[in-house]
Amino acid sequence: MPEMADKADRVGQGGIQAVVGAAPHGATAITEEYLETIYNITMEGEPVIGARLAEKFRVAPPTVTETLKRLTRDGYIAMDSKRQITLTPLGVERAEAVLRRHRLTERFLVEMLGMQWHQVHEEACRLEHYISGAVEARVLASLHQPTTCPHGNPIPGAVPNARTYLSDMDAQRLLQTTPGAEQTIVCVSEVVEDEEELISYLHDRGLTPGTHVTLAAEPAVRDLHSAEAAEAMVTLRAGDRELVVPARVAHALWVTQG
Repeated sequence: MPEMADKADRVGQGGIQAVVGAAPHGATAITEEYLETIYNITMEGEPVIGARLAEKFRVAPPTVTETLKRLTRDGYIAMDSKRQITLTPLGVERAEAVLRRHRLTERFLVEMLGMQWHQVHEEACRLEHYISGAVEARVLASLHQPTTCPHGNPIPGAVPNARTYLSDMDAQRLLQTTPGAEQTIVCVSEVVEDEEELISYLHDRGLTPGTHVTLAAEPAVRDLHSAEAAEAMVTLRAGDRELVVPARVAHALWVTQG
């Protein structure tokens, strides 16, 4: 996915600051990108380690290490004896501030400017670092206090607790659900929202929030880290349609039963 690779290269080399400058909220854009990613991975119940961030941003591990040192120095993150990364209260506050602006911007682009839901993530990434509190308040009011972005992820401050949103809804990944049990798509994993090819794939097949889906059969894999996962396919039913999709697609969809 060339666009993501290009963006990742700029993040890893500190180029975001050259492209969009420092955010006017007391943190650089690269800091906000890292805090968003750590927050989103944690929200989905997975451990955050440097290798995962290097994979996500497609940069060398030493680049991630240097950034993590700065985030630790600035009081945004902490690391335990296993090198697992957690956000400090300050880190959570900063991550939720930028995620709120990001998700509100996506909602604005869809509802006010008529863009399609699968087209707005990158645009919101460009704008999120520059929205003032006054603009944020006007967008909220204009959109009648939305609670989620177009991809179904919670807007911090608009739900009781954005960090526990998925667990509060008893949501789980579609790949882990019981075959034959009808599910409703709640959201697309925020961790993969910047993978434009994947989001377009979901859009083209109607696998969007609110859609009813069912695992048609026991999947060959339940764990994307297994050796078979890269080639594994999963059969779904969505209404009267039967779809055969990669296992990572089912992994990216969070659902609730019913």
